[in-house]
Amino acid sequence: MSMRVGLQWGLAVAAGLVLSGCSLTRSEPDPMVVKTTVLDNRVGVLETRAEAMLELQRQIDTLDKQLRDVRGQIEQLSHDRDNAKAQNRDLYADLEKRTSALETRVQAASVASAAVVVLDRDAYAAALDRLKGRDYPGAEKSFVDMIAKYPDSALADNAKYWLGETYYVEKRYEEALSAFQRVIHDHPDSRKVPDALLKAGYSVYELKRYKDSKEFLNRLLKQYPDSNAATEARERLRHMAAEGH
Repeated sequence: MSMRVGLQWGLAVAAGLVLSGCSLTRSEPDPMVVKTTVLDNRVGVLETRAEAMLELQRQIDTLDKQLRDVRGQIEQLSHDRDNAKAQNRDLYADLEKRTSALETRVQAASVASAAVVVLDRDAYAAALDRLKGRDYPGAEKSFVDMIAKYPDSALADNAKYWLGETYYVEKRYEEALSAFQRVIHDHPDSRKVPDALLKAGYSVYELKRYKDSKEFLNRLLKQYPDSNAATEARERLRHMAAEGH
């Protein structure tokens, strides 16, 4: 081979090597692009974190509001409970006061009732003793006083009847009639009514009001046909018939 040809071949090989080396070497990235990319990534991370923080804060705010609401309800319930307790205490105190007052009144009424029972019985017994002892003025006064002082006594009907008997024994027939009629009128359910009807009939008989006498005696027979007083009434009616009355 000639020198010229060899030189050309050598230059071609060198050129090929140069071109081959250029194709194998990588190009370096742009620093600005790299920096921008890194910043973008960091901003993305920060934004994601910020959104998470905001969501967390919203949840905290919601929970805080719910907590305040629950606390408010608890305070209201506590307030209502305290009010209810206070009302219950007031109600209990009022009931205690009323109960105590009622018990006091009941006790006082019981004592007063017992005293009346004792006193009216004593007064009645004393008046009856005077009548049995033929102290007619004393008996009359005692019966009158007893009736006036104890008008609601269970013995009032008896006292009125025996007052009538006192008048009758003294032959004060008009007053006797009035007393017997008070028994009949004021105490229609009294066991003394049959006797009062009988003695009313006797009183008007003594006043020579025979028609009125028959009316009282027949009323007695009609209303109390099986009473002891009715037996005496039949006898008096037969006696009046025999007399022509």
